[in-house]
Amino acid sequence: VVCNGGNTTAVTFGGTVAGTTYLWTNNTPSIGLLASGTGNIAAFTAVNTGTSPVTATITVTPRFTNGSAICDGTPTSFTITVNPTATVNAVSNQVVCNGGNTTAVTFSSPTTGGAIVYNWTNNNTSIGLGASGTGDIPSFTAVNTGTAPVSATITVTPAYTNGSVTCNGTARTFTITVNPTAQVNTVSNQVVCNGSNITAINFGTSNTGGTTTYSWTNDNTTIGLGASGSGNIAVFAAVNTGTSPVTATITVTPTFTNGGVPCTGPAKTFTITVNPKATVNAVSNQVVCNGANTTAVSFGTTATGGTIVYNWTNNTPSIGLLASGTGDIASFTAVNTGTAPVTATITVTPRFTNGSVGCNGTPTTFTITVNPTAQVNTVSNQVVCNGANTTAIAFGTVNTGGTTTYSWVNNTPSVGLLASGTGNIAAFTAVNTGTSPVTATITVTPTYTNLGVSCSGPAKTFTITVSPTPTVNTVSNQVVCNGGNTTAV
Repeated sequence: VVCNGGNTTAVTFGGTVAGTTYLWTNNTPSIGLLASGTGNIAAFTAVNTGTSPVTATITVTPRFTNGSAICDGTPTSFTITVNPTATVNAVSNQVVCNGGNTTAVTFSSPTTGGAIVYNWTNNNTSIGLGASGTGDIPSFTAVNTGTAPVSATITVTPAYTNGSVTCNGTARTFTITVNPTAQVNTVSNQVVCNGSNITAINFGTSNTGGTTTYSWTNDNTTIGLGASGSGNIAVFAAVNTGTSPVTATITVTPTFTNGGVPCTGPAKTFTITVNPKATVNAVSNQVVCNGANTTAVSFGTTATGGTIVYNWTNNTPSIGLLASGTGDIASFTAVNTGTAPVTATITVTPRFTNGSVGCNGTPTTFTITVNPTAQVNTVSNQVVCNGANTTAIAFGTVNTGGTTTYSWVNNTPSVGLLASGTGNIAAFTAVNTGTSPVTATITVTPTYTNLGVSCSGPAKTFTITVSPTPTVNTVSNQVVCNGGNTTAV
């Protein structure tokens, strides 16, 4: 029994009768031996191109010749069996994911008529398969702890055995490629202001040798990003119409594809926090008098979840308030040394900070108006006679921009003027029934009113003096003589 392509053992015939020749026939010349011949059979290369053993029967007849007499002996036969070349059917390559199970490999062959064994070697044991083995390869858990596909080449050699002769066949190879676990690089969290653009998010991976794609989900679509998507996340305007920060958690799942096999990796998450628009509650305008204290201004907001700072500017520092500042405005003494109201416009800009990101809000304004000190012009003193009319008194002021009113008191109502009154003093008939001048002191106090706030000013005084009616005592009549002296009067 020999293998296809192997050399047979030479056959040397022998017998007990000297001078015997040997005639032989072969019923299967396809094995590489002629159909007939004489004498010994030299070694030859056996041939079997089929898939099962081929057996040739060689019948050898001994012949003895002496003179003209030819004597044939009893034929005898033997066989030469040629085993076919061992073959193994092609095995499909495999591509699997790290941690996935391979498909069991069942070797097969078209050869029959004998026993076939498959011996295999593996050039890369890191995939989870031993370096060598015999027979089928069961399913196993594939291993690739790296970042690029790993391929193992398995070489299988079939061995065909028949008639105690084993014939190794041509080896075949196939590959098992193990893709790495898909991986996505860490994405930094972002904090942005309402209405601001986020930074574009370009996903990346350390994996090579294939294509990594990314799918993501978003648990809070109110920020302006859809509920799910694939690929990178482009710039978009973040949205938060509320009063506290809103955080969306984005979960991104990578998929590595190589050899037509996609492998999903562990998801990673990152957040996009959108700070609300900074707001400041409305502040009431104030109107105060020169020299009076303003009402302290405490800024407030509806925003929560962060820190808010109020930066303000004042366009008229002359009222006694700095040109700018931060935070609440304490009460201060208002200043207006002029004659008309002075209005300062304070513009406050809120800034909301969360996650180290500050967001300015829409400025709001309010005013502090400082009224001037009320003032009354000097009034001239008057001196009139008893029974005469005084000059009408019309009070005046240099102040403008509001209304000035006047209240007065008179310490000597006997002159014909009431003890007190408001407004101008009309002409009146002066009274003095005595014998000496009477002086009334009138004290007038001005009040300046603007935007519902009244401011009193310093009083001024003037006098009205009423002289008495003059009188003369009775003088006696005289009668004197011509040339006589009168009595002095």
